[in-house]
Amino acid sequence: MNLKVIITVTLLIIISMAVAVHAQGVSSGSPQYFTCTEVVPGVGGSNESHVIVWLRLSNVTTPNGLNYLLNQMYYNPSSPYYHRFITPQEFAQWYSPPSHVFSYIENLASKYGLSIMYTFPMLIEASGNASAVDKFLTALQSAPPSIQRWILAGECIPLGYFAASKSVPNYTPQIQLTPANASSAEIEEALGENVTYINGIPMQVRIHQLEIWLPEGLEFIYDEYPLLMRGFNGSGLTIAIVDAFGDFQGALTAYFYGIPPSTYQSVACSDLYTFDEIFGLPNPPTCTVIYPTGVPVITSYTASEAGGWAFETALDIEYAHTMAPGANILLVIAPDSGDDLFVDVEYVVNNTLADFISLSWGAFEDMFYIPPVSYNLLFGYDEIFMQAAAEGIGVFAASGDSGAFDIYVSPVEPSVLYPASDPWVTGVGGTTLKAVISPVMTERVEYAWNWNARYMWGSGGGYSFTFPETVGQALIHIVYERTVVYEPLLAQVYPELGYFYTVSHRGVPDIAADANPFTGVLIVLNGVISPFIIGGTSLATPLSAGMTTTTQSYLYATGINYGIGDLAPNLYLLYYYYPAVFYVPYEASYPTYEFFTGIPGAMFETLGGQNGLYWVIQGQWNPVDGLGQINVYGLSQALQLFAK
Repeated sequence: MNLKVIITVTLLIIISMAVAVHAQGVSSGSPQYFTCTEVVPGVGGSNESHVIVWLRLSNVTTPNGLNYLLNQMYYNPSSPYYHRFITPQEFAQWYSPPSHVFSYIENLASKYGLSIMYTFPMLIEASGNASAVDKFLTALQSAPPSIQRWILAGECIPLGYFAASKSVPNYTPQIQLTPANASSAEIEEALGENVTYINGIPMQVRIHQLEIWLPEGLEFIYDEYPLLMRGFNGSGLTIAIVDAFGDFQGALTAYFYGIPPSTYQSVACSDLYTFDEIFGLPNPPTCTVIYPTGVPVITSYTASEAGGWAFETALDIEYAHTMAPGANILLVIAPDSGDDLFVDVEYVVNNTLADFISLSWGAFEDMFYIPPVSYNLLFGYDEIFMQAAAEGIGVFAASGDSGAFDIYVSPVEPSVLYPASDPWVTGVGGTTLKAVISPVMTERVEYAWNWNARYMWGSGGGYSFTFPETVGQALIHIVYERTVVYEPLLAQVYPELGYFYTVSHRGVPDIAADANPFTGVLIVLNGVISPFIIGGTSLATPLSAGMTTTTQSYLYATGINYGIGDLAPNLYLLYYYYPAVFYVPYEASYPTYEFFTGIPGAMFETLGGQNGLYWVIQGQWNPVDGLGQINVYGLSQALQLFAK
């Protein structure tokens, strides 16, 4: 049998045995509703609010339905559908609920004075005051069964109050700040000293024993130079970064003192251009900021939170741009840290505004199971990422910064982070990236960003409560390092959930990149270099999105019409069918010139480490750093094996 026949037969067996990737059947049979007064007790009835009604897609698990299409697109190289992606119009036509469902909900919203903002295949969003939203949600609970059967959840998002006393999961940036013990001026001065240069290119700088990666050093150490020097730099492609609040004037005052700016003014693109000037990068072809769900109005309730998101935003756009300097940057800003973030993701997907999306934030899955239970929301979000995958838009999400644990609930409560745990998202964990670079030899060491009980940080990872292992993970037989995990808090609420049986559940993350703040980076925020060294999986995620974008630009520019889409399935297939080209052969050190000519092997191995509950298995997938770290040159060569 030839390879394609073997692949086809093997995948048919695996797909028939695997649990369906889309887990709607696990969701509650009844819709879950969250009124404004339930979400934020005491919110004023006149407070501006959004309402989202999450709908079940049609034709998902049926024969030849959406699950089948996605599995053929990503896991069957001999299929005519393999990496042949569809349009938003086709997705809506094939998988939207019946039109009468949309008509009923839209008419009901209008009856209560709400303005429809968006109607997408899996959601309807409207706006109005909190009182009108609550009346609408109350009336919706009395809708006929023919309508209710299509509803997953209905929720209120009170704008300006969302950070206060909320009882539904909130999404937080996965960013860590380490004081540099130096002012912005001293940092700029240090950039002229103690810098490692190769061929005139600044690679690293050390400040107070911190090993700081400079942008071109990251391009070098992840083996991008063989592509960048030939002009393959993400050109013609767009990376979308979706964040809350954005990078705004006065962010430092808001963060440190909780004082909101009098008016909202974005400075994100200005900061990016200053970053480029300081670090010698070209400006992106375009830098655009959009507000699909409204411009943020920052209040005293949200000022400090918004300031934290400003750090996140600057980090995201500056380091996605670093790894794909020729790509367009699209910054998509939500007015709150609630589910408007997901609506903004869907806005990008449904309007085909980007090739790749970077999400450096999340909420712990266990929070969706603590009363009031809201796990139906997870299945609504999942549908957005299914659409992205079907359209060939690759999404990357941070796996979290607190090791294997939800430290906001309990230091010993294991949980993965969503959306990194979604089956159609590439989850990105964290590493410690160290190197000794000389003109002759380069020692490159990358191990896990270890769980540290003092700092309560480390690479997020583990197994999803909600989603089964992906087809790719079933194909390579991912390890289950702990088949049973005790969940003390969930045990108090649901005794049957106290012992979580991990086997056959989605493993997180898929890949990893530099995240340790002690081997972190510098950012420009509000016009100056921030006096912090920045890390977290919020760094690893845009790095990985940028590296994949550069890889994609190489494939297209060299005549290889292979759209990567969701990266993770590509990697699981490469790992299984082409093991000889998957990992870079580990050496204690490499001739430095090889980082300019190219090192074979799609991924760098994580060399060891742990995240408090799980540990790295070198050369295999593991629930700390997944399959390892992207080697841009090697990945660009390896992916051609599936394009032939």
